[in-house]
Amino acid sequence: MITVADIVALPAFKQVRLAAMCPGGYGRPVSNVGIMDCMPDEGAYADYLPGEFIVSNLGFARDDPERCERALLAMLARGVAAVAVKTVYAPPIGDRVLAASTAQGVPLFLYEGDYHEVVAYQALDLIRRDGEESDKGRKIDALLAGHDGSALRAALYEIAGLTGSTVQCLAVAPRADDECSLYAALGVLDGVLAAFRRDWGSVVDARACRYHGALLAFVSYAQPPACARSRSEADLLARATSAAPLFCGMGEETPLSEGDLAIRQALAALGEARSRNVAAVLWADMREGAFRIAAREDRLFARTCALYRNLLASYDEANDAELAATAEAFAASCGDVRMAAERLGQHPNTVRYRLRKARDVLGMPEASDRELARFLAFVALGA
Repeated sequence: MITVADIVALPAFKQVRLAAMCPGGYGRPVSNVGIMDCMPDEGAYADYLPGEFIVSNLGFARDDPERCERALLAMLARGVAAVAVKTVYAPPIGDRVLAASTAQGVPLFLYEGDYHEVVAYQALDLIRRDGEESDKGRKIDALLAGHDGSALRAALYEIAGLTGSTVQCLAVAPRADDECSLYAALGVLDGVLAAFRRDWGSVVDARACRYHGALLAFVSYAQPPACARSRSEADLLARATSAAPLFCGMGEETPLSEGDLAIRQALAALGEARSRNVAAVLWADMREGAFRIAAREDRLFARTCALYRNLLASYDEANDAELAATAEAFAASCGDVRMAAERLGQHPNTVRYRLRKARDVLGMPEASDRELARFLAFVALGA
């Protein structure tokens, strides 16, 4: 947004003086520029609107104080953004005009500098550039937002017909890894969900669909009490695991507008169930593993972790040192130097020496062992 302050800072204004007190005048938004080169009552200014910055030298008034006053009062009354008068003709500015400027909140400037055509050109170019930059800003906002709750709700409705207040996702994969077993499992899961929906009044809808080599079951709720949700969650998981030989991953219940998180959680829990070769894993039971997965999926967090790991690795490569391994062991040992030394098969004094070097490399030479361990624990999450 261009303001009055931006306009009067243009090179065309060599010297600028605010004629009367006008609190907040510099912050008024400017949407256009107009030139006043004849009396406003001649009908030439009917289209001037609030938001326009008016420039004039009052030459049309021919040094007539009454005509100057009448022209300025008429323009101030329209609530324009501001009025700037070039002092080339030493225009007379009376008390009524100054009082009106303050009362209307429209700043009146007296300036020395270029003629109004140059002012208008520079100001209009600035407004144009600001419009282009604002468009870029809106695109960047959309790029950084990355989450549109309304669009996500609409997508979940399109995919699974989901309505309601909250959603929970169950990711399922058959233990026999083939296409036939996947579609057989989908039929079983549809039956489980239909019975589950009938038996639990808090369930708004329950649907399943294929997602690559897995199945996703969505259950939407009308926000029942938490105790009821915990019972229904356990019941759904029990029904699914007893119906067929399946791996299951259960995400947490989330608002429908954040259903993408429920899907991410369920898929991560399914991956954990497969790696452990157990029937079911809940996201809530993954504890530190849940934080590691969340950290890796957040690109900013992961990049930050990689920055500090790379600092240590680069030092190691250049100096044939082992700072990275020492930092990892120290973090895993919760800041216990002796335990870290045992993990590494090194003397505690060797670990202390390496940690001093690591502090220097990381730019935190004054950090205590506790502060360093806490910092390295965060770094390790993104590994």
